[in-house]
Amino acid sequence: MKKILLSSLFILGVNISAQAEDWTLFPSNSADIPKNKGLALILGSSDLHKHDNSGNLYGVEFSLVCPLVKASEHTIRQNISLTKFSKHSFDMYSLEANPHYLYQIEEHTYLGVGPSFGITKVEGDDTVPYLGLGVSIRKDLTEKLFLGAEYRKVYATESAFSNGRFVGKVGYFF
Repeated sequence: MKKILLSSLFILGVNISAQAEDWTLFPSNSADIPKNKGLALILGSSDLHKHDNSGNLYGVEFSLVCPLVKASEHTIRQNISLTKFSKHSFDMYSLEANPHYLYQIEEHTYLGVGPSFGITKVEGDDTVPYLGLGVSIRKDLTEKLFLGAEYRKVYATESAFSNGRFVGKVGYFF
């Protein structure tokens, strides 16, 4: 599985670098960057390797258009989420950043792909860092409301905390 993640990140990097000639690092004109920030409630399921079955995952996610890099044709949207995994008496808290490269696939509908970087705190254990790769879809219902779904595969430094997760999102742009 780690080979699949590394291969996917390599392919994503090659694809992005092929288009990078028209990208702008630290854009000087902030008027070119859309100001829509979003806040979403997320709810889903995670299959933690340490346990036989999946458990509940819920939390909040803040997102914004990346102010550091402006893509030529598409959007890079930075998602920062705080989640809690719960199964029986086992709880795990995670904080992660997920920059997603968004492709508009039809009007008001976006497909995203990108890495995730995070840390997780397990009750009774130390903090465990992890990397992952995710794919998402977002449908803007109105100018302010959106729905989304995401699948992410996460690889922790302690393999017992590696997981696959699927979440749904309902959010608001402000």
